[in-house]
Amino acid sequence: LGLGNSIQRMNLDGDQRRIVSRVGRSILLDFHFSEGTMFWADTHAGHISRAGLDGTRRQLLSSVKGITGLAVDWIENTVLWSNAERGTIQRMDTDGRNKKIVLRDLSQPRSVVVDPNERYIFWLSDGLTPSLQRSDMNGGKRATVLKAADRLKVLAIDHRDRRLFWVQQGQGVHTAIGSCNYDGNIINVFNQPFRPQSLRMTIFLDYVYLTDSKSKRITRVNKYTGGRGENVNSKRMPHPPADVKVVHPINQPVEEIPTPFTPGCNVHTGECVKVCSSHSDTGLCQCRDGFSLSKQGNYCEDINECALWNHGCSLGCENVPGSYFCTCPKGYLLLSDLKTCQELKPCMENGTVCDHACVHTAEGDVCVCPEGSVLNSDGRSCTGCLSADRGGCSQMCVTLYPGRWVCECQPGYQLQPDGKHCAAAGPPVYLLFANTVDIRKINADGKKSKTLLQEPRGGIIALDYDPVQKQVYFADKSLKRIERASLDGGFREMLFSTGLDSPEGLAVDWVHRKLYWTDRGLSSISRSGLNGMDREIFIDEDIQKPRGIALHPQAQKVYWTDMGSRPAVERSGLNRDVREVVVSTGLVSPSGLAVDHSSRRLYWCDLSRGVIESANLDGSDRHMLSENQVGRPFDVAVFENVLWVSDWEGHLLYRIDMRTGRNPEHLRDISIKPAALVVVHPFVKPGANVCLHENGGCAQICESRLGLAHCSCHSKHILSADGKDCLPINSSFTGQYNDQSYQTYKNDCYSLRCDVNAQCMQKEGRAMCQCVTGFAGDGELCVDVDECKAGLADCSVSEAECVNTAGGYFCQCKTGFTGDGQHCMDIDECRLDMHGCDVNAECLNAVGKYQCICRPGFTGTGLSCHGKIHLFIVLTETVSFKNHVLYSCLCAYYVCVLGYMGERCQFSDLEWWELQQAEEEKRRNMAIAMCIVLLITLLSIAACITYCCGNGCYLLISVTLESWRQNEIMNKM
Repeated sequence: LGLGNSIQRMNLDGDQRRIVSRVGRSILLDFHFSEGTMFWADTHAGHISRAGLDGTRRQLLSSVKGITGLAVDWIENTVLWSNAERGTIQRMDTDGRNKKIVLRDLSQPRSVVVDPNERYIFWLSDGLTPSLQRSDMNGGKRATVLKAADRLKVLAIDHRDRRLFWVQQGQGVHTAIGSCNYDGNIINVFNQPFRPQSLRMTIFLDYVYLTDSKSKRITRVNKYTGGRGENVNSKRMPHPPADVKVVHPINQPVEEIPTPFTPGCNVHTGECVKVCSSHSDTGLCQCRDGFSLSKQGNYCEDINECALWNHGCSLGCENVPGSYFCTCPKGYLLLSDLKTCQELKPCMENGTVCDHACVHTAEGDVCVCPEGSVLNSDGRSCTGCLSADRGGCSQMCVTLYPGRWVCECQPGYQLQPDGKHCAAAGPPVYLLFANTVDIRKINADGKKSKTLLQEPRGGIIALDYDPVQKQVYFADKSLKRIERASLDGGFREMLFSTGLDSPEGLAVDWVHRKLYWTDRGLSSISRSGLNGMDREIFIDEDIQKPRGIALHPQAQKVYWTDMGSRPAVERSGLNRDVREVVVSTGLVSPSGLAVDHSSRRLYWCDLSRGVIESANLDGSDRHMLSENQVGRPFDVAVFENVLWVSDWEGHLLYRIDMRTGRNPEHLRDISIKPAALVVVHPFVKPGANVCLHENGGCAQICESRLGLAHCSCHSKHILSADGKDCLPINSSFTGQYNDQSYQTYKNDCYSLRCDVNAQCMQKEGRAMCQCVTGFAGDGELCVDVDECKAGLADCSVSEAECVNTAGGYFCQCKTGFTGDGQHCMDIDECRLDMHGCDVNAECLNAVGKYQCICRPGFTGTGLSCHGKIHLFIVLTETVSFKNHVLYSCLCAYYVCVLGYMGERCQFSDLEWWELQQAEEEKRRNMAIAMCIVLLITLLSIAACITYCCGNGCYLLISVTLESWRQNEIMNKM
């Protein structure tokens, strides 16, 4: 089933497991049981792909927009799909070859299904009259199976009963499930309440299985009677299910049709689909590895290798279709043979240097790798999605199961034949680099170069470019000024010639339209608008000798290097908040700096140490790529799989592998002293809206897609050959305008007063004003149509939203996503430090958002976390001491975190202080009262003594002393 952005495998008990990732959020599914493959169509991206039922051998087969249905012919081994926009049904081989249009001129075909045994194709027609259509497998013998007054939403086929099932939606919320035979007869319809907006269904045995996007469940109902739905999955899914198919040989039966022309197995059956059709046939069926022939002899069954004594696994074993893999419990390590589990024990004394970790085994100390990764043949390094090399993938790595992963590319990139590297589509890549006395343009391979502009008196060492206005910005250290010029060298403009001392680093914010530069002499970072206006000091505190600078507009971050007495790589928010040190150890003279947006990593070089390093954007996962291989590296630039470096010592430009730093290659160019360098390509700076400047060069409608402008025209216009201009179409003429007709057309239109948003058209022999597409009115007055509110916008990507403009609209990615509106990718707020989680909270990324969870020992919302109360219990034993028994006790006391006090940490510092003050005042009052009572008592006693002494008290004292003396004498005796 399609779930979220992946394909999941779920049994009928509800247990599920992901087998393919990043397939798209709106997909159509089908499978080829005998081949052990599945196929899916990403309806938004327009991709048809396939993979094994275990998720392996992933392959892109075709790219075509407007896919509305997908089906697999398991007899002829072909894939069919419907296209509502083109009104066609096409097919190709299961390996992507031999594409062919089977049916054309159809009325919005959708939800195609096939019965290869009966040689039928069925599909829904979403025209003026909803209907169910049929043809043979070659597109002939077209017929209408049935017509319906209600709208038909989705189609499924029951191969066992040879019936078609559909969902129909009537007036209001009335919904029903209907079925009929292949000729449209024996119709059965029963009411069934559900939400048909994103409904998919499939048939298996006596049940119809339905997706429910709101409850995020798979339900099933009886296919004859309907009734109350039964949930297949016990737990609510994290995402709405996109499509569902039951994978079983019953759903892809193979009829035994005699083939008198050729003995042996039918050539159309493929590899081991069925046995031979008669006893005289000599053909033999064979199953591929991991499968065996069924008892009936007509299909292949998966072999459960784990049932065969764990198939060599020492502990755990997990079966997958056609294969298996070994697993180990927590605390154990899967050794390099991928079968044996060894208990983990840290190495006490290990001379081997391991990239990840080392454990002690019975065979000695061995290096281990992160979960899902495997140890390379050198016994030291690891490879896998969680390893340093990210499985060898240049962009994205997706783990299928332990020891197995696949590489994937971001939108606009294509996976190369090696299955690891991603190459960008679009125009060729080239470099711009500051050469002190000039700025040069050079091919990525260094074979061709030319001078863009010259400044023999100056010292140009800093530059960057703006992909929107196609301009290069550069700073001259000697002449103390900042300028800009067009990328073709024909335009040049002075921005700043005062207030500068030693500008050595420069960066363009291509999204927020700002210019940033470092000034080593003034110990500051400044910024302004791209036109030089609104100049201001950005940072001038706790900074000494800033040099390199780079931007990440999507993450709202600016990065820079400081070559002062405390060398560091630092960063700050674009609004000057959250300034922090990214790297501060092992640096001497950090110079050049670059951000790779595809891998979300930071690259920098050290001019004195001669090293090039890389780390995550927060400074974690730091790696050294090169040491003393590039002389004195001054600046770095990165794109695709290559890192370019300028060398001040050898006056050369180098290119090295961006992941390993190996294979340095210098570009052949005559350089004076190469300094800053940048890569020029639409994908280098993602998120740039090239339509902001001069409408992207388009005469009418401009749409920014992955950094490139795509032009189109309003109605009654056609795009010219240059792909920019729009030519009017006269509806009264069938061919091109000639000079006379065009002049008449102009004269008739001249007398009219058409609105600025209208065009003059000839209709029924006279000229008239007509509002252009995107506007409504009588032609003399046209007002904008809000396509977003009217529901006319086609922002098909679920992560995008519609933004209305004058005469049109555009799609932009929602908050939490980045892209051009046609392709949106999730922003990892946690990795890019764009979250607002408390310092004592952990950030967890989710699709389009993030979640803050307080760390163990703290409680709160995640945005604010407070320390938990820790209860400590002390148990004392019973002890006897000099006939006195000290009884055992169970004592509990609380240790409060900072900011809280009290016997159970129930008070804040302020509350505790107020209570203490009140208690202190209470004790003070009590003491005063006690003192007054004691004073009165003493005065009373003194008065009594005085009275007694005046009335024979002396006699009483004498008698008392005599009695005491006699008692003492008696004691001595």
